[in-house]
Amino acid sequence: MIYQFKVTLKDVGMPVWRRLQVDSETTFEEFHYILMAAFDWSGYHLYEFDIRKSDGKRLNSTRIGPEESTPMTESDPLLLMLRQKLTHPEDYDLPRYLLDDNENLSDWFKQEKDRALFTYDFRDDWEHEIVLEKILTPDPNIQYPLCTKAKNDAPYEDGRRDLMTGQLDLTNPNGKEIVEDINDTYRYDNWKDEFMNRDDFI
Repeated sequence: MIYQFKVTLKDVGMPVWRRLQVDSETTFEEFHYILMAAFDWSGYHLYEFDIRKSDGKRLNSTRIGPEESTPMTESDPLLLMLRQKLTHPEDYDLPRYLLDDNENLSDWFKQEKDRALFTYDFRDDWEHEIVLEKILTPDPNIQYPLCTKAKNDAPYEDGRRDLMTGQLDLTNPNGKEIVEDINDTYRYDNWKDEFMNRDDFI
């Protein structure tokens, strides 16, 4: 199936969002690259998905991200003991950190209005609200991922201070051009390789 998401960049002073169509079996690791291209991020900062609502139920403390950002609490012996002792630990909504290359979107986005929070760059703290708007049948004539609509520019890397001091204007009335640029990126061969390797910066 195809998931249609509205992804909104929060707390930037104006509406900045993208409407994306993505294969439901995409991993969260792959989805992170899709978001990098959609918001023109370079990809050299750490990131994390915080699942807020799955299958119509609100969740707490279920996070998904790369291995190198696994929080220390994941190794907490009390949490590990509870997971081992409880017959169904998932029923207790214990804090969990799952690896993004092991989790598919379909594992967590089950029905319309399921949502997550994607944070990119923990210093600038760019938070993106991800809402599943529709579940669609794949169109054999369409290549996915696909951006169908966009509003305004995203800030540039490490631009939080410039945004806060009013030196950065995100206004862009040409949403069609933003969409075309995003989709052009998705159509490049090996387009994920265009992003910087975080290993060069960490």
